[in-house]
Amino acid sequence: MSLLVEEKLEKLVQGGTETLTKRDLTDALSMGPSIDGLLARAAHTVLLRTLGPGVCPTGIIEISNSCQKNCLYCGLRRGNSTLPRYHMTVEEIVSAIENGWRHGIRSFLLQSGELLGEAHAGSVVEVLRRVAGRWGDEAGMVLSIGELPRRTLEELGKAGAHRYLLRIETSEQELYNRIHPKDGLHRFGARLQCLADLGETGWQVGSGVLVGVPWQTVESLASDLLFLRDRDIDMCGFHPWIEHSDSPLAEYRDLAPEREARVRLTLRMTALLRLMMPDIDIYATTALQMLDPDGPEKGLLHGANVLMPGLTPSKYRLNYRLFDGRTAVPDDPGRVMAAMTARCSAIGRKLMPGEPGDPLHYIRRILSVRAGG
Repeated sequence: MSLLVEEKLEKLVQGGTETLTKRDLTDALSMGPSIDGLLARAAHTVLLRTLGPGVCPTGIIEISNSCQKNCLYCGLRRGNSTLPRYHMTVEEIVSAIENGWRHGIRSFLLQSGELLGEAHAGSVVEVLRRVAGRWGDEAGMVLSIGELPRRTLEELGKAGAHRYLLRIETSEQELYNRIHPKDGLHRFGARLQCLADLGETGWQVGSGVLVGVPWQTVESLASDLLFLRDRDIDMCGFHPWIEHSDSPLAEYRDLAPEREARVRLTLRMTALLRLMMPDIDIYATTALQMLDPDGPEKGLLHGANVLMPGLTPSKYRLNYRLFDGRTAVPDDPGRVMAAMTARCSAIGRKLMPGEPGDPLHYIRRILSVRAGG
């Protein structure tokens, strides 16, 4: 680790303002374990100073595992003929939201594979209308259903959704092309355009990066952090890559870091982005817990402030297999929330049921726009 990076991190801990350069980021990502304690301390200190100890529970409902895309790393890819497909009905989705609502969850993420037709978006619109009619603005609705035309994004926003997560996976076009098929459905430029459309149509915009895939370098990851900062995102989640045995990329697992290294890189990315963007929401992702039983706590201690209790009905959950190793969880949000409360309390953090989860970064951004800044 260069002395300059160490000095910058110490200044951030003390309340100073420092700009991390690409060289700083590359150094921090590539060094040995000696960097980890300082990174975590700096990120957690900045988080507590900016947002406080609160952790927002965002209930995740995986509404369909069907996908028209064929991403080379994903178990939901359309080429995976071994996966039983499902689509939750509108009634089932609303019931899952109600189940979480009874236990204090006010922020809900509807996630699915990428379906390009009107029918899927239409069913999501119907869900949003029912939620708005029943709970109004008290329910913070987050969508992660892939690239959509601008007009569809506008329709979803009018129906009551507030936030949208569209993962870029990597900001480097060459790597993007290596982990996606070369066809008209997987275009890097289209991904960028959809992110731009989300920002221009008033959404709270989230993205994310897949960490530890073959051919990825620390320079690439540093570029990802700068991309997220320059895009002025409001939310982010870093997912360590976990192989799916039925995906083409699994054949290249020997070119990827060991799983322990993927966890370490994911935590470092979390910490560095918190230092770069102190007021955004950062998710401690499900994949992190898959590789490390203490993943949620470690994510929180490295700057994350959102946990995702699962609300997908058990009869569907095991078939939402983005990666190998998906396990069942209690079909009881009360038990899940109690466990998350205990996890947070053990590290001096506080789960905040009742919070709709709007990122402070978005609130400040909107106020700045309205003020002409």
